[in-house]
Amino acid sequence: MTSQRGEHDYDVCLSFAGEQRYYVDRVAASLKQAGIRVFYDDYEKVALWGKDLYEHLDYIYGKSAEYCILFASEEYAKKVWTNHERRSAQARALMSYAEYVLPVRFDTTEIPGLRATIGYLDAQSIEPESLAQLISEKLGPRLRKNFFPPNPDLLFEALSITEEQDREEALPVARSFMGVLQRMTLEERKLVACLFCSYCPSELPENVHQSLDLIRRLMGWPPQQIVDTLHGIRSLGFVHEVRHKDESHDDSVLVCQWNDMSVDSGLTDFAMINSTWIAAETMGLAVGHYCEDCAIKFIEVLDFSGLSSATMETHE
Repeated sequence: MTSQRGEHDYDVCLSFAGEQRYYVDRVAASLKQAGIRVFYDDYEKVALWGKDLYEHLDYIYGKSAEYCILFASEEYAKKVWTNHERRSAQARALMSYAEYVLPVRFDTTEIPGLRATIGYLDAQSIEPESLAQLISEKLGPRLRKNFFPPNPDLLFEALSITEEQDREEALPVARSFMGVLQRMTLEERKLVACLFCSYCPSELPENVHQSLDLIRRLMGWPPQQIVDTLHGIRSLGFVHEVRHKDESHDDSVLVCQWNDMSVDSGLTDFAMINSTWIAAETMGLAVGHYCEDCAIKFIEVLDFSGLSSATMETHE
């Protein structure tokens, strides 16, 4: 079961001396690629600009993250700002009665307050990418709120996209679809997820469609509520119709298209032709392989980790 850790701004914060940036930079890049929310100063230049750093960094290292990765070294022990970060992190560890500071040593320099009995990792014997993997394992499976992976390679694979140009055109469409979902109510998201995960693919990329009675059974809603809900999200690019095979309406089919209405991505041929298909694969990969209860949790927080092999690993 995946747990949600939404009470912190970051999954990890990195405390290090500038002399070790060559190593920490690779760790941060690997963490970011894996969808881990990491506080790393190079990623926060705009956010830090103009702030009272003494106060802000006290918050970052004392309250904002699930864990603090402390890169201990001779240089770390001598610097004013690293000692400020360390004291904030150690105060948090003391108050929480739980492991919070995870040390990684470059040498045997004694760090005030960092007991020799605390388990640590040796940076000299572990590659930065391997360390990032261990950090991911320490964090464990989790939901990410409003998360879209940097490299949705599984989405490109599902769309049979191999050309870089097509990837560049498909990516903003998928991101736009996530933005549309963010503007919906939870009930609207559930209906879109139900329709875009259980559709008949025979008319893709033109539309997705499914038996209205089946959608009714899956949602537990009367047919009119389903139609009215889709009607209410027309402004977000959804177009629908109900096809009746006979006068009894017993075999009615719900047909739906999604058109990306964003200015940036709605102008290319690939985007205009395939927006419904991109949306369907995006939703299907995000929640399609989970049980109903777990799928609803992913819909609630909009975690699209399932679009990337790198971030999907953290849910296994």
